[in-house]
Amino acid sequence: MSDCYWDADLERPLRTREGGRLRTLRDAYEFVGTRSACPGHPLVKTTLGALATAARSGAPLDLRRALERTVRLMRANHWGWG
Repeated sequence: MSDCYWDADLERPLRTREGGRLRTLRDAYEFVGTRSACPGHPLVKTTLGALATAARSGAPLDLRRALERTVRLMRANHWGWG
């Protein structure tokens, strides 16, 4: 399997607190990876894992799961809104 879907669009763009927009799996992965103060936290690890899985598979269910996990993490940390 290759990571060929990193540039796949999210179902909807996610707004960050600063006014930016996360539009692709890559945007979301980089945002979460650089924003998290505790990269080993289970919620961060599962979110990054879901984004990586979606990038590998490109499957609609994986893309949706990655979006949902990213939104949940962003809301929990007040980083933005879905």
